[in-house]
Amino acid sequence: MNFMYYVRGFVRLTFFLLVTAFTVIWMKLHALLRVPDRWEVARIGQHWARMLMAVLGVEVQIRGEMPSGRQLILANHRSYIDIAAILSVIPCNFLSKKEIGEWPLVGAAARMNNTVFVDRECRKSRKLARKRAKEVLDQGMNFAAFPEGTTTRGPGIVRFYKGLFEVAEENGYPIVPIALEYGERDDAWVDQDGFLEHFIRCFGKQRVFVSIAIGPQVQPGDPLHTRLFVENWIKRNLTVPVGVPAQPAADQIPDLALT
Repeated sequence: MNFMYYVRGFVRLTFFLLVTAFTVIWMKLHALLRVPDRWEVARIGQHWARMLMAVLGVEVQIRGEMPSGRQLILANHRSYIDIAAILSVIPCNFLSKKEIGEWPLVGAAARMNNTVFVDRECRKSRKLARKRAKEVLDQGMNFAAFPEGTTTRGPGIVRFYKGLFEVAEENGYPIVPIALEYGERDDAWVDQDGFLEHFIRCFGKQRVFVSIAIGPQVQPGDPLHTRLFVENWIKRNLTVPVGVPAQPAADQIPDLALT
């Protein structure tokens, strides 16, 4: 990495922290002045995500359109920036690993955005997270999760956890699959990478490209069959070259501009 990578990366890290701090203060003031409403809080979160996409130099390319009404959104997982990328497009609450809630500033913002935290190694925590996901959806709010349970560089994805597919089948929640892919494999963040090292390497570049393909609404049924359908749809829609205008295949939805 040359000198400009470090300069640009640290400047963007500063803006990342400032935007997040501003959002936390905004959410706290909102909670003091008004009775909290999930949709309003999620829209504040969406403003945060869109500001982050701008200050970090992230270009989000969207294919497809989100159906109306509440949806259980299930996506593959590449990086910590996935949450902001999806939230910049769709107001929603998230399921996240418990460690995110302990991050400075980001954890506070996540908690105020009604994020549901889960310890994947704890059966009791997983059960409670499914219950809280049901509560969010029952209130009419979109709920998003990464059922791989971890980040991967790809290519492809790893098998999804079945828990949320069972919640969808038991309660009749429609599912929308989302395929996320980045311009370079190194844009993904896996647990072996240090956060600061990855942030500078990724956002020290002039631009970072993210493709978000929004799939068809899937009516819940047998959890195994639904899981396989969602996994296969996402796998088929990870191949769009990021940084180049996407050409949808026959089973894909036309491109939309981010507004």
